[in-house]
Amino acid sequence: MKKLIYLFAAIMFAGMTFMTSCTKDETPENLDPSINFKGGADYISQDATLETLQQFKIGINAISNVNSQKALTNLNITRTFDNTAWFTWDTAFDVTAYSIDVNLLALNVEGTEKIDFTVTDKDGKTANISLNITTEASAGPINFYTDKILGSYESPTGSSFASIDGTVYSLADAKTYSEKIDWVYFYGATNAATIASPMDDDAQSVYSDPTNGIATWDIKNDTKFRKVVDNIDWADITDDTILIEQAVGADQTKINQIAVGDLISFVAANGKTGMIKIDNIVAGADGTIDISVKVQQ
Repeated sequence: MKKLIYLFAAIMFAGMTFMTSCTKDETPENLDPSINFKGGADYISQDATLETLQQFKIGINAISNVNSQKALTNLNITRTFDNTAWFTWDTAFDVTAYSIDVNLLALNVEGTEKIDFTVTDKDGKTANISLNITTEASAGPINFYTDKILGSYESPTGSSFASIDGTVYSLADAKTYSEKIDWVYFYGATNAATIASPMDDDAQSVYSDPTNGIATWDIKNDTKFRKVVDNIDWADITDDTILIEQAVGADQTKINQIAVGDLISFVAANGKTGMIKIDNIVAGADGTIDISVKVQQ
């Protein structure tokens, strides 16, 4: 799954221009300085929707009040997400006009953040402008594996599966490549057809060989599963959008009583989300299961 794990900012400054102070004029009612967004195709100057981690540029022009001519002293930039100010930048100067380009990076999480720009003059007068940036995750590519056959514990067919490359491993090879194994298959008297994480107690009980059993593996990936209950057309899964949506709530270490036609969402230990389609089951301890898999690249 596209991992939802941090907030990241990149900020660069260019094109700063300055002007020296001018003479004062008579004192009017409004003595606030002015601040405006730069326009043009290269700039974001109003509320916008961007992809997560997309680069964008905001330009600012600030000018002293034409009547007071009080010099500008600082510009503050604040980025607020989920009611929390997570980024603040402040600079000091002594000019009557200030111009800056700010290169930013959209958040890596979906949602809306507010970006505030506040300029202050020598009398403490301020002017503020802001805009909202809504981030949306773009659909990502997937890997698609078909006709993957796994055997139960008495079958000569390998029982362990790696979603990173679609390889089916025997128990001995699975021990060697344990960091890749996302699930094992077995057909039990109680569980019937079952797909389980290497961390699952029943899976470790079934594959308990003292030499190659799961308990002897260096890494036991904690894959989580969820049986899909929504009406999903397998052919509609062409990117990771549906995979991400359906993986929400995946918290089971195994799915048992599996039937042909079932869809099972999973979240691998590496954070990748995916879905398993059950194409065929041959019952029994020496039986097999035929699956198709779609998973985030």
